[in-house]
Amino acid sequence: MKERKTYRVAVTELLRKIVVVEAADEAEAHQRVSDAWQNGEYLLDGKDFDGAEFHVLGESDGTEDKRLEHVDGKNAGADEDGLD
Repeated sequence: MKERKTYRVAVTELLRKIVVVEAADEAEAHQRVSDAWQNGEYLLDGKDFDGAEFHVLGESDGTEDKRLEHVDGKNAGADEDGLD
């Protein structure tokens, strides 16, 4: 049986919302929506979920933050709220 190793894996969730905006061209449309988002006019949440990606970053070298979540669902060395 192969020796088991530990790996760092990034989990990225994508939230997506389509909005309609009036503008003279695509650049202005982009800028108006970007500005509105930065001003908090578009708040995305779970209903805007559009997928997830998983990327193996490599083997763990044991120096990661103790608060990183493990696959077993337990945070190594963290309190229940995830903070030390």
